[in-house]
Amino acid sequence: MTETSNKLAVFFDLDDTLYDHLVPFREAVREVLAPAEDKLDYAELFYTVRHHSDLLWPKYLSGELELEDTRVMRLELAFAEYGLPLSREQAAQIQASYISRQYTIELIEGVAEQLQRFISRGHPVGIITNGPQAHQMAKLRGLGIDRIIPPEMIFISDAVGLAKPDPAIFRHVNKVTGTRPENSLYVGDTWANDVVGALAAGWRVCWYNPRGRKPGTDHTPSHIFSNYKEFSELPLV
Repeated sequence: MTETSNKLAVFFDLDDTLYDHLVPFREAVREVLAPAEDKLDYAELFYTVRHHSDLLWPKYLSGELELEDTRVMRLELAFAEYGLPLSREQAAQIQASYISRQYTIELIEGVAEQLQRFISRGHPVGIITNGPQAHQMAKLRGLGIDRIIPPEMIFISDAVGLAKPDPAIFRHVNKVTGTRPENSLYVGDTWANDVVGALAAGWRVCWYNPRGRKPGTDHTPSHIFSNYKEFSELPLV
């Protein structure tokens, strides 16, 4: 592809950046475990699940683990950290319930307006997300993202053969889309995958941090925002 204009190219993460991943997770856990006293910190527990998912994902990509084993193991490891050991059957049930709920999801408030803002001004806009291609595309269709962002601007790790936080996936996106690192902005919620990975590729980064998490390293994102109203007011262009 030939090089695009000098306009800022804006790419978004999917999970927990465009929609709230926590909602289907919380409901899946409640359905399977039915805790008598529902005092779980679902946000922290889910963050731990995602952490283990990130650690296991390279083993899935290399073929060492099957996809379903990867998904179930991340639950077993995360719940064990909380002193809530799951049987393999329970973990599989939570995973199945969680997956089934991910296709009836909604965009976080303000996301659609921001996507349209950049698109209407002629900025290249795309998605970079880790995950299985069919699964991530089903979520994008459920959110209606596939109707406003063309397929050539959607990059899913399994299809690309590269995964965040490897800066190679961001370099690949630049090469394919004809964009340049210094004119590229990534918007994501995960510190290690999104902030560290994109910065390593020479991109600017907006860290979406709705739950007030602390930075995981001494990297410095270009901007931090907790909701999309704040994002709309950032001096990005």
